[in-house]
Amino acid sequence: MRQGFLTLGLVLSLTLICLLAVAGQAAETPVAFVSLQYDLIRNGFDTDYIKKVFKDERTEFLPAVVTKIAYLKKEKKADYAHFLRPAVVEKGRRFLAAENTTLTRAVSDFGVAKEVIVAILTVESDLGQITGKYPVFNVFASLAVMDTPEVINDLSLNRRLTGRLQKKAAWGRSELCAFLTYCRQNRIDPLTVKGSWAGAFGFSQFLPSSLLRCGRDGNQDGCINLFCYEDAIFSIANYLKKSGFRLDQRSTWSRAIHAYNHSDAYVDTVLTLAQWY
Repeated sequence: MRQGFLTLGLVLSLTLICLLAVAGQAAETPVAFVSLQYDLIRNGFDTDYIKKVFKDERTEFLPAVVTKIAYLKKEKKADYAHFLRPAVVEKGRRFLAAENTTLTRAVSDFGVAKEVIVAILTVESDLGQITGKYPVFNVFASLAVMDTPEVINDLSLNRRLTGRLQKKAAWGRSELCAFLTYCRQNRIDPLTVKGSWAGAFGFSQFLPSSLLRCGRDGNQDGCINLFCYEDAIFSIANYLKKSGFRLDQRSTWSRAIHAYNHSDAYVDTVLTLAQWY
């Protein structure tokens, strides 16, 4: 009888330890990641691949990103004035000269203005100097579960935002699928790619869905890498072409650039930079 009580006590102790361990993990990695894995597998991703990525110690939930997206309000008119400083314009001119061969090829293949491509690279990433520090996989994995009860409770999100949370979570899942597809196609470790808090990455600051649709292998090395100037330039050129940019029709330029970033101030800045180059 005594042995039975000891056995029962041991079982209860082990159970408690396991529960505490799970609770400790949940503070960093939400249980919702488990169901997210099954969703990805049901969407056609290899089971071993998905489990390997989620078990990696670099995979983590980003509460700050979720909170920022949840409460993000439409910003006031963005100020792009600093991109029009003489030093920035001169830097763009030097880049035009240095990458002229690649830019000329892009103009020939896609029929867009090389000056517009350089202007976009300038505004998006300071010509590749500022690309973001957030792991893109973690950004979209976190957003993908932002509408779950667990995350809503843990982050004390306003339940009146349910509709927005569901919409953004669906968007996060879609972009996560696109990102993993891109990584598999190009043999890239998804946990090595870093970008903005909103998930855009590379010199061109593409979202994964835009990359799948418009990404191009500019240096023809068999991999689309937006942290490579040739690929970023060709991908931007293709995006503009698909958005209706016509080199000989100036009336199409604004609309195509607006498709890249839905900001009138952004469009004006890009066009002004392109003109000053």
